[in-house]
Amino acid sequence: MIRERISGSGELSDHKDTIYVLEKPFTADRLILENRLRQVKLPYDSHRITAINNQDIDSLRQQIENLVSLQRNDPDRSIKLQPVMIMAGHLPNTQQACLQTALTESWHTHGKFTRFLKLLLNGRSTLVRIDEPLILNDLIKPNISDTEVARRAVWVLRTHFQRCRQAILGPDLSHRRTLMDQVLASPEVKKAITETALKKGLTSTQAEKQATEAIDAIVADFSPSTARILNHLIHFLLHRLFSRINLQGLDQIQQLALTHNLVYLPCHRSHLDYILLSWLLYRHGLMVPHVAAGDNLNIPVIGGILRRGGAIFMRRSFKDDPLYAVIFRQYLTLMLHRGHSIEYFIEGGRSRSGRLLTAKAGLLKMTLDAWWQAPEKPLALIPVSISYDRLVESQSYQKELSGGAKSKENLLDTLKSLRILFQRYGEVSISFGETLKLTREPHLSNSPPSASIIGREIIERINQAFSASQMSLIASILLSAPHQQMREAELNARLAELTTWLSDSGVSTPLDSPQNWIEQAAFREQISRGQNAIALTSDQAAELTFYRNMLMHQLILPGLILLFSRRLASSGTSTQTRLLRAVYPYIRAELNLPDPKGDLDLKLIHKARDRLKEHQLLANKMDGLEPSTKLKPLAKHLIRLAEPVLLRQYLLILVITRLQQASEIELMETTRELALHIHLHYGYAAPEYADRRVFEGMTEQMLEEDILTGNAEKLQLTRPLDNVLKLADKLFPAPVIEKANQWLVDKGISS
Repeated sequence: MIRERISGSGELSDHKDTIYVLEKPFTADRLILENRLRQVKLPYDSHRITAINNQDIDSLRQQIENLVSLQRNDPDRSIKLQPVMIMAGHLPNTQQACLQTALTESWHTHGKFTRFLKLLLNGRSTLVRIDEPLILNDLIKPNISDTEVARRAVWVLRTHFQRCRQAILGPDLSHRRTLMDQVLASPEVKKAITETALKKGLTSTQAEKQATEAIDAIVADFSPSTARILNHLIHFLLHRLFSRINLQGLDQIQQLALTHNLVYLPCHRSHLDYILLSWLLYRHGLMVPHVAAGDNLNIPVIGGILRRGGAIFMRRSFKDDPLYAVIFRQYLTLMLHRGHSIEYFIEGGRSRSGRLLTAKAGLLKMTLDAWWQAPEKPLALIPVSISYDRLVESQSYQKELSGGAKSKENLLDTLKSLRILFQRYGEVSISFGETLKLTREPHLSNSPPSASIIGREIIERINQAFSASQMSLIASILLSAPHQQMREAELNARLAELTTWLSDSGVSTPLDSPQNWIEQAAFREQISRGQNAIALTSDQAAELTFYRNMLMHQLILPGLILLFSRRLASSGTSTQTRLLRAVYPYIRAELNLPDPKGDLDLKLIHKARDRLKEHQLLANKMDGLEPSTKLKPLAKHLIRLAEPVLLRQYLLILVITRLQQASEIELMETTRELALHIHLHYGYAAPEYADRRVFEGMTEQMLEEDILTGNAEKLQLTRPLDNVLKLADKLFPAPVIEKANQWLVDKGISS
C-alpha cells in the first residue's frame, strides 16, 4: 500500500556506525525505513533506528550521550546520525474541517488511529526525505561535556526536521476568507480604500465592495486534495506528451528551502511551464509554490481548478488602479511573511520567438519591497530555464506571428487542446540556474535593491542555465544551411561537432546520438526526411526559428568573430576586436548576454576566439592563408546564424538614419517590414520578425548610450551614424544593401 518517492540526498549511509533518526516514533515509519534499507541492500538492526520523540526526550538524549561517550573513547570510529523524514500525503494542511484535509500531512501531531488512516488513504503518496548525516565528531570539543554534546545534537536534529517540514509543506494554510480579511484589515489597504472613495466620489461601502471583489479575484484557494488529484493527472499528461523529462540543479534548491524564502522565476515559453515546474517541485518533496497567473486564465471550470492548485490571478496591468495595486502588494507581502514559495514569470508573457524577453520589473519590485519590510529569512531568487523539443502551442504561435489575432483562452479551446494527447513532443529540460541570494544588511542600505538591475541579472542567469534541446541543435544547423537542406550524413556530422563545441563551453546537451534526434524529429514531422537528405518546408522552417532562437545566445559571439574575421580580413585582429566590443552591447541587449562590466566583453571575445582556434574553426594568419579558405563547415553555419542578427540591427540604424525622427512604434514597424522583406528575398519566412519586441533591446540600448533621444512618441538621432553604415557595406553582401535602400526609396523614405 506504500508507494514512496525519495528526496534530499537520497542516499542512506552504508557506514556501520550510522544511526538512522526518524522524525517521529511511528512503527509504520520504522517499517518504511527498514524496507528502504532492504531495497538498497544495506544491513540494519533495530538498535540503529531511533526517533526524535517529544514525549520521551530524555531517553533520546541519553542514547545520544552514550554514543558521544563511545566516540570519545574510540576516536578512530565515526558515529553518524542520519535524519530520515517520512510523510504520508505530503501536501500542506488547511484549516478547513474535512476528512481529507485532516488526513494530509501537517504540522499537527495525530494519534495512532489517525496515523493509520493517513497511511490507508495517502500511503501511495509517501515522501521519504534522506539528508546528509550529522557527524558526532564535529560536535565534540574537549571542554564540552557528553551531556551538552547530546543536547546540541538533539537541537540540531529537531531544527533540521522543522526546516524540512517548512520546506516541504509550507505554513498551515488559513481559510481563504481569513487571508482576505487580513489583507483588507491592513492599514495600507484601509488607507487606499479611503483615498479611492474620495477620488471617485464613492461611499466607503462602495469602495470596500470594490476592494473585496478585487481581493476575491486574486487570492488562491489551495486545496491539498485537488493538488493531489492534479499530481496524478499531470503525471499521466506529461509522460504521455514527452519521451523524457530532464532535470538539473534541483539539489541546491532542496538545501536552500531550509533557510530561505524561495521565489521561482522561470522563463515563459508555454502554458505547460508552470504545470511542469509545480509538478516537479511536488514530486521532489518541495513546497508547491503559489503561481501568479494572468487573469485571462481565470475561465469557467479551468480557473477554479487552477486556483485550487495554487494560482494567484492578477491583471496584466494595474497602473491605473492604485487600490488594486495596494491590495495585490499586501497579499504578496502576507504570503512571503508566512513563508510560502512564490512563482511568476519574469518576462511577463510568453515568448513567441524563442528568445528571452526583457524582464518586467513590476512584480519583482513588489516582491523585493514585501521582503524588505520584514526579512525574517534571506530571499532566494531562483532562475529556471525550460526548453522543449516541440511546443504544444507551436501552431498558434505561427498563426499569431503571421498576423492572426491572439485567441482568448476559453473552455472550448481547452477541450479542443485535448488532441495534443495523441501527439508526441520529444524531450523537455528544466534547469535551475545560479540562485541570486539576497540578505538585508540595514547598515549598508535603507532601500531594497533595484528591481530592474536584478531582473536583467535573472534573465542572464536563465540563459546561462539553458540546456540545449535536440530541436534547438537541429534547427541551428538546418536553418543556416543553403536552401535549408543537407545530406543526412552531413547533418549528423555537423550536429556532433556543434554538440562537442557546446559541451566544451559548459552547455548541457542531449545524451543520445544525433542520428536518434533526426529520426525523432522526422517522426514528429518537424523535418522532411528523404532517402539520403533532410530538408525543411517553408512551414517547418518558420516553426524551427523558435528552437534556433532558444540557443542563439550561445552561438552569436563565435559567429560574429568568424563573420568579422572573414569579411574584414584585411584589418587586424585588434581592429576586429574593437568593432566587436562596439557591437556587443546591442547584441547583449537583444539576446541577454552577460553584462560587460569592466573588460568582461574583451575577456569573452578573447576566450571565444581561442576556443575557435582550438577547434580549428578560426584560421591563424600565420598559416599564410586567407581566413576564408580555411573555413570549416561548422564555421560557415555559425556565420550564417550570426549574420541575420547583425543585419537586423543594421536595418534599424538604416531606418532611423533615413527617418531622422519617428515614434517608437513607427521605427520598429518600419524596421520589421524591411527585415521581413530582406529575409524573404534571401532566405525564408521568418515569423519572429512579426514580433516588434525583437527590436526593443537595441532601441533601449541606443537610448542608454544617447545615440537616440526622446520618448516613445518621438525618437531622433543625436549624431550621424555614417561610420556604422560604411562598416555595413563591408560586412554584408552588396545586393542586400542595395535591396534595403531600394525598398526604403519605394516606401518614400529616402535620405
